[in-house]
Amino acid sequence: MSSLPSIASQEKALHSIDINIPPQLHQEPVLATLISNYDLIVNFKAAVLDRKATGGGWFSLNLEGYPQEIEQALDYLRNLGVEIFAHGAVPIANRLDLP
Repeated sequence: MSSLPSIASQEKALHSIDINIPPQLHQEPVLATLISNYDLIVNFKAAVLDRKATGGGWFSLNLEGYPQEIEQALDYLRNLGVEIFAHGAVPIANRLDLP
């Protein structure tokens, strides 16, 4: 079941998420993969990663792309074991501001 609201597939959307990347994935190019493999624009709103990388890395992100690509990217993150907290998606043409 899709976690994205129904948005026309030809219309780009902006999806706001928070993710927790576990320590065992800190050496993996997780965020770079979102950009290169899923053709997304990723905007960092906030990030917390301790210097010694002993805890999880928290990132607050906006993902911009087509809904199908965003959903595939979220599936990729879930399959890696990344915690995802979704805040919602809005069509790009209709967005004024994201929460």
